[in-house]
Amino acid sequence: MHRLRRSLPSLTALVAFEAAARHASFTVAAGELGVTQAAVSRRISALEQEIGRALFDRRNRRVFLTEAGQELFASVRASFDTLANTLDTLRGPAMKVTVAVSVAFGHFRLLPLLASFRDAEPEIDLRVISEDAWLAPDDRQIDLAVRYGKPPFRGMRVVGSIPDTVVPMCAPAMAQRLGPLTLADLARRTDIAKIDSTSPEPSWLNWAGWFQQSGWRDGFDGAKLRFSSYSDAAYAAMAGEGVALGWTHLLERPLADGRLTALSLPPLTPKERHYVLVPATRNPAREVDAFSRWLVGGSSASA
Repeated sequence: MHRLRRSLPSLTALVAFEAAARHASFTVAAGELGVTQAAVSRRISALEQEIGRALFDRRNRRVFLTEAGQELFASVRASFDTLANTLDTLRGPAMKVTVAVSVAFGHFRLLPLLASFRDAEPEIDLRVISEDAWLAPDDRQIDLAVRYGKPPFRGMRVVGSIPDTVVPMCAPAMAQRLGPLTLADLARRTDIAKIDSTSPEPSWLNWAGWFQQSGWRDGFDGAKLRFSSYSDAAYAAMAGEGVALGWTHLLERPLADGRLTALSLPPLTPKERHYVLVPATRNPAREVDAFSRWLVGGSSASA
């Protein structure tokens, strides 16, 4: 038997270890692999016994990589990435691109424009994953991702960006009822319901950040409606429930068709923007380059 075969542990154990190390959780790894948590724990215990080193520090239902675990994880992850890339290359000439975007970017920005990309590149198959959790660096199937914020982005390399401006928006009927507004009006008038949303992105502007960056230093009436999704906040504003912060390029379609209107306040250009990203360890294929160029160029041209 070849020395490599004698020295390598079972692939099943390595897969369980990689998933548990990546998620820092046996339970989440078990869900990903479709097995029980006990099965993951047994496979990792067998791996530790075979190596003769502890790979995880198990504390109060949480697990942390030991120094040996960190060293093995770096090696296993790099090896799995190389193997996955090679298999993708060998599987044939079919051109496909898997794209990860936030729910809001996918709904408001990407989907309305996809027909033009399919017209330009009909031979490229697209798979769009809408997720507000930032999972792209850990998913080897992701070819390209769009994320709002500022570089650097873990595990990803910037290949383009889409600048944007932020301004309060609401339904046209509400804007007509409110009339012209100053920054002080928006801050103090209790009849203006502010709509806010949470986001996994720490740099995503909320009302406190917007007022601060707009130069307002006094107090302001807080948000009356809060949503866990920015898409829901935008739709609440379209429905006349109040005023929401609007990214003008992101919400270009509802602004153009009259579902939203920007209030007569100076737009804010934040330092953050939507960045187009590819995995840092891979050279993007032609179809990925084609999609990223279309995404940046199409967004800029239509804005």
